[in-house]
Amino acid sequence: MEEKKTGKPPIQETIDNWIDGWNEHNVDKIMESYADTAELYDPKIKEVYPETFTLEGKENIKKYYSVILKVFPELKIKPLGLWIKGHDAILEYYIYTNPEAKIDVVSKFYLNKENKIQGHFVYYGLSYKEEI
Repeated sequence: MEEKKTGKPPIQETIDNWIDGWNEHNVDKIMESYADTAELYDPKIKEVYPETFTLEGKENIKKYYSVILKVFPELKIKPLGLWIKGHDAILEYYIYTNPEAKIDVVSKFYLNKENKIQGHFVYYGLSYKEEI
């Protein structure tokens, strides 16, 4: 990923690119944020690959994300907060699988020295009604 001149920390640029990729339904853009040897830990992986909840390698993660984008063609991510410490980042966000259905999610990212996601842990919770 080429370095942008946004004034944001490089880790935030990586996470912002990851979010933009999901919201654009662009799996290649999502994958720009990952290292080739990345690992994904997500309990929902079992719904696609019943034998595991982890995926290793960028290509395996890409295949999984491609399935998610096909199953949920209206998927959007709404970030709620991002916390960065060293090469770690925690992102709290809502995933909307359609305009009326949201999932409360926290992702913990471990980034390598090139600011690529090396480890990604996903945690799901119940959502409260959002008040505007």
